Amino acid sequence: MDDATAFRSLFDANHSRVRALLLRIVGPQEAEDLTQVVFAKAAEALPSFRGQAQPSTWLYRIAANVGSDWLRSRAAQEAKVTAGLSEMEDHDTIKACANSDRGNCERSPEQELIRKEMNDCIRRVIGQLPESHRSVLVLGELGGLSDDEVAQTFGISRNNAKVRLHRARAQLKQALSGRCDFYRNEDNELACEPKPGACGSPVPRRSARARRKPTADQGL
Repeated sequence: MDDATAFRSLFDANHSRVRALLLRIVGPQEAEDLTQVVFAKAAEALPSFRGQAQPSTWLYRIAANVGSDWLRSRAAQEAKVTAGLSEMEDHDTIKACANSDRGNCERSPEQELIRKEMNDCIRRVIGQLPESHRSVLVLGELGGLSDDEVAQTFGISRNNAKVRLHRARAQLKQALSGRCDFYRNEDNELACEPKPGACGSPVPRRSARARRKPTADQGL
């Protein structure tokens, strides 16, 4: 199989999953462009790819690096990152709503505004972290990958992945503490209630706190 045919096969089999991952990491405005960047890098590296990892895992690592660099660049420019941690919920939310007894799964405009402002803050902070922490958070926290998937992507053991994620989350927690009141929401997603003046416009505090998931452990 020549390189062009191999690349077409790789692209067709993995484009949708790579784009879905980037939707979670950077949101819909940037996901398609960055997906093209990922496959451009993959095309350049394909002749040296020896198949030590699954093609999808190899592409996830490229996507993690591309997404991590994008977050760092936006944070360095002090630009607002407009993606929400759950902006990729289209498929999952539709599926959940179809199987739910609740009549309406859509969020109110106020809830969407709160979520966007919270997640703008979280992404800016992640973009400012060292690369070693930023890269695992991109996959484990933003991308929604499991510990096993993070381990496979970086070619490390599951225990090593858990240690790296724990350390990265601890640094994220420390970085967020001066900017936000952070917590896990009812969907077990990391949420951040910006403190006035710290992460942009103040968020209505009662509305955000009302959605907190009760827990005895307020850590990440």
